[in-house]
Amino acid sequence: MREYGDDASFETTADAVRAELYGERPPGNDTPSEAAADTDRATPDSTHPAGNYTLSETTADAVRAALDGGRLAEARLRAEAALKVYGVAAVLYELLGRAHAAEDEDDHDDEAERAYRRGLEHFPDDLDLLVAYAELCLRSDPLDHPGRSARGPALADRIIALAPDSVQALHVGRYARGEIMAVPPGGSLPPGALAHIQRHDVRTALADAPDVTTAARLAWERAADSPYDLRLAIRADTLLALDRPGHRLLRFPARAPMTALWAVTVLVAAFLVTRAAFHWPVWTGVAVLLLSAPTVLLARLEHRSRALATARTPVLPPDTPLPDSPLPPPPAYSSRESVSRLAAGALVLCAAASPLLWPAPQNTDYPHYVATPPPTLLGAPLLTAVPSVDGTGPNTVTTESDDFGPGNFMYAYGTPESLVTAEPVALVMGMTGDYHGADPDSVRVYERDLSESESTIDDVWNAPPGPHGGRLRCVAYSTDAEDDGAHSACTWLDRGSYGTVVLNKPSLDRETAAAIARTARDTVLREDTSGRTRA
Repeated sequence: MREYGDDASFETTADAVRAELYGERPPGNDTPSEAAADTDRATPDSTHPAGNYTLSETTADAVRAALDGGRLAEARLRAEAALKVYGVAAVLYELLGRAHAAEDEDDHDDEAERAYRRGLEHFPDDLDLLVAYAELCLRSDPLDHPGRSARGPALADRIIALAPDSVQALHVGRYARGEIMAVPPGGSLPPGALAHIQRHDVRTALADAPDVTTAARLAWERAADSPYDLRLAIRADTLLALDRPGHRLLRFPARAPMTALWAVTVLVAAFLVTRAAFHWPVWTGVAVLLLSAPTVLLARLEHRSRALATARTPVLPPDTPLPDSPLPPPPAYSSRESVSRLAAGALVLCAAASPLLWPAPQNTDYPHYVATPPPTLLGAPLLTAVPSVDGTGPNTVTTESDDFGPGNFMYAYGTPESLVTAEPVALVMGMTGDYHGADPDSVRVYERDLSESESTIDDVWNAPPGPHGGRLRCVAYSTDAEDDGAHSACTWLDRGSYGTVVLNKPSLDRETAAAIARTARDTVLREDTSGRTRA
């Protein structure tokens, strides 16, 4: 994975790197005297088709300096340039791989593995190269990279077999056991492994000390004696943070993480099930956040402690072996812990799905209305009433119809002559009952009927429904022999009634027609107060 241009620019960079770092001229530019003087420092190597000179120690030092300084791209560029110029060298492949692995990205990890494998093709028994490759494999996720992760233990065994008492064998053995927290430049344990070791060390320190303050003091004294041990530094910083008064609630999950996990899991699951069964409001879900707050806050405290300890721990001097850690190797991440965490997560998920077992009840109540026609509407007296109405005037025609069921009503307003010579001034018709689940588009029925008749729809609009709520939709229409807007009709729908007010009065504007319809509806419908269920 190069970060530069074509081969020509690469050759230029390689020559520049050689000239800058090693005081050498590009091949072909040396004078005879200079070439003779350089014979002892750089000799031809015919076994490397890409190289003309034997690698000098200064070359590797320059790559290592860039790597130690965090200039990873520069380290990779220098290593590849040196490989291009001098040919294969175990140290260059090792440093190139470390410069990729330090990026901690999948693509760079793949490039690091390729560099290590290319180097091992030429130097199969180079201990430093084997150690670098083993570290990459040992820290790989077994789920994402099972093949790479499986190669780690085999590489560690090979190193120990080649040189059982060497510094490299000791290093890779401790790395494989998870004892090493500060690894050579360019390498690091994955955050999950760091957190696992950190929790184990803190839990052990709290169990061995009478209180948190004593545990923090002892941890700091031990860390001061081993300034290069990042594991001790992380333990000391974590215990110091737990010793603060504001972190008292975090000490229990730090002492007994699995017990705390299941305690929180059971409480959260019980709350979720109870909330679903009793249909508590949504805002009560805040309790879940409060119950899980100590666990979340402890994870943040641990993360901050790792970052603080890493920042203040000095870098181990070059070529200095890591000192033996005074702490015992932490136990491996057991399958019991994994199963417990998976079971806890499954329990919470099942509890979160409990509303499916107890769906929230729908509001099926509706207002119970009694229809009572007003004596006049638009100045016209009540002309007909279905069903019959007691106490009406002498001109009222009361009729009964078999087509009308319970709750249906129709009231016409006008004069007896209007039934013969013209239409009634107003007509109020509708039904009372349970309409809480009615289709809201039912207010368009009268409008659709008009569209299928010989009438012409002149205007359609939605109007405010008034105090009874629901929907109110009005339509103005006329026949071919009439002026536009000769008639108006407004249809309402609410949870307890459905009806239409027809106004045969020409030239009513929108507001006036809607206001008359609301007044007629509010006057006709009276809520039943006899004690039946009401919305």
